[in-house]
Amino acid sequence: MKPGDKAKLTKRSFLLKGVIVLTGAQVEIQEIDGDKVSVLYNDREGYPHTIEDLTLADLAPID
Repeated sequence: MKPGDKAKLTKRSFLLKGVIVLTGAQVEIQEIDGDKVSVLYNDREGYPHTIEDLTLADLAPID
């Protein structure tokens, strides 16, 4: 995976600044720094959120 690729979250659902991020949600990879990954997540209303505390193990390629 590289920046710009789409992926899906395999991490359990969690709360991010009042927004529920569900397992299986589609995200776009913004930056990879070693094992740390920063992604862009769009919520149900279409608002973008940056998630910075993920690892490569929290993501899976989209089929």
